Amino acid sequence: MNGTALGGQDPVTAWVEYTSPDGRAYFYNRDTKVTTWEKPDELKTQQERDSVWKEYAKDGRPYWYNTQTKQSTWTRPDVPNQPIKPLEAPGSRMDLDRVPSRQPSMQRREPSRSRRSASRGPRSRPPVPATTLDSRSRHEYKTIEEAEQAFTSMLKRHNVRGDWSWEKMLRAVVNDPDYRALKTLPERKNAFQRYITAVRETELEQHREEQRKQRTEFFALLDTLPISEYTRFPKVKHLAHEHKAFCAIPSNKERVELFDAYVDELLEKLGGERRRVRAQCVRDATEYLGALSISAKWTDVKDKLLKKFGDQMMPILHLNPEKRMPMDILYFGVRDKVAVDPESGLSMLDLLDIYEHAITDAERLESDRRKHEKDKVYRQQRQARDAFRQLLNEHVKEFTPSTTWSEFYPQIKHHTAYTEMLGQSGSTPQEMFWDAIEELSDEMYNERKQLESAMRSHNFHMHVDTAFDKVCEFAQSHCKIDAKHMDYIYEQLVIKCKRREEEDDERKQRHKRRLLDTFKYALYDLCPELTPDSKWDTECARISRMAEYKALDENACREVFDQVIERTKERAERKRRDSGSKRERSPDAGAADKRSKHGVDKCEDRGSSDLEEGEMVG
Repeated sequence: MNGTALGGQDPVTAWVEYTSPDGRAYFYNRDTKVTTWEKPDELKTQQERDSVWKEYAKDGRPYWYNTQTKQSTWTRPDVPNQPIKPLEAPGSRMDLDRVPSRQPSMQRREPSRSRRSASRGPRSRPPVPATTLDSRSRHEYKTIEEAEQAFTSMLKRHNVRGDWSWEKMLRAVVNDPDYRALKTLPERKNAFQRYITAVRETELEQHREEQRKQRTEFFALLDTLPISEYTRFPKVKHLAHEHKAFCAIPSNKERVELFDAYVDELLEKLGGERRRVRAQCVRDATEYLGALSISAKWTDVKDKLLKKFGDQMMPILHLNPEKRMPMDILYFGVRDKVAVDPESGLSMLDLLDIYEHAITDAERLESDRRKHEKDKVYRQQRQARDAFRQLLNEHVKEFTPSTTWSEFYPQIKHHTAYTEMLGQSGSTPQEMFWDAIEELSDEMYNERKQLESAMRSHNFHMHVDTAFDKVCEFAQSHCKIDAKHMDYIYEQLVIKCKRREEEDDERKQRHKRRLLDTFKYALYDLCPELTPDSKWDTECARISRMAEYKALDENACREVFDQVIERTKERAERKRRDSGSKRERSPDAGAADKRSKHGVDKCEDRGSSDLEEGEMVG
């Protein structure tokens, strides 16, 4: 607990008297570092030492206690005025937080038993008097709301402002009886805080109202000055530094902020007016151009627009550069009706923008027209294709997958649906015809596959000589095939059967040729070998025992035997001729001829075998 020193120090004692923030007096001994609420004997007067009355306080209310009669009273006894302040009741705790930090903290000193019995009476707290306050005491309030209202009124009487602290308020109102209208310290602090908040809000609103008034007066002053959107604050300060509305603004920073706000409003107003004038001029120029041709040039359109709307161009564009005036002279303010706005009207960029929009609209119209014509031609071509497709559907009953364009063309060459198709883009009549034939072929192919699958499931064997009626009867009972397609399907089935029979014959012939070749090679490998003089009748016995012979008939085997004997004779004759010519040559040539003959014999042997095999195949 800290406070402010009230009195000086006695030269013979170390006790010093202080006052706490709530207005109560306490005492501090600088030697022993002891703090007490009770006034030490060293500081008491003779009358205070002889008095039996002791002053205490309960919740901030003073009362007096007689140490001899043990009586308590709210009324001050008829004794000489004591300079001491109301004290806490004996045994109560002190609020150490309310003492300023610059003073030493208080330590409660318990008096000695003998001194406490002599000066303060019993250790227990004296009883609180039950009697009511007299006319000199503070008023009692029935409700907490009334007490708080009295406390707030007390703060208003003392002109407590929103920037006051709790300690500063205490020093001003602690002796006021309404300070104790609220009994507890937390209630007083809460009421004080609510009062301070309300006062601050009121002061803030007053400050805002004052700022609005200053802003209005400052703006009215600026309206009377020759300024424009290009004017800067130093010029305004030079023109209005002695004006009352200018001086009413407390700081130069606030004046600059208000001036910037004024310029912003001025620019917004000027911008709206300029946009309105420019928009009207643009509409007039756009209507004047009308439907512009896409071949129009900018130079021609520019001369045309300048001739018509020269008086609606920006005034600054008409000024002579040698006699150019400042912007402030051209425009003094929004309310100056005789002033000229240098940026109001059309610029060259605006004319160019009008031209670009007009050309863009012309190009868009031309593109829409071409697209419309293209769509119209496309619809006509589509209708022509639909008509020709309908014509194909009418003749599709006459088509087969083998029908050609040359067969169908004579029937439609003079038809309107065909002649309207000629010369247009997209599919041609011939391509559409082949598309129809392909669709018909796919349909009949699927039906034929369906019929063949049913034949395999029911073991119905189709041959070349199978009757048409029999196939139709089977198809009607087992498949869903259009009767108009049965002729073509039956024809395809017969062709497939013929092809299958031909393939079987070819397979048998290949097998027979392989057997004959095997028999021929077996004859060449007989031991003893066949000679040119061998006969079938003499060799038939051992040939018939060969396995290759048993797989063939006798006539075929005899033909192969004759061919082998013929080849054997040719080979023997060739060898005889070669040996005769060899004897007529020299020995060296004979050796070379022998080597050459040996290679030729090998080639002849291989050639004869190939020839013989080829003859057998043929």
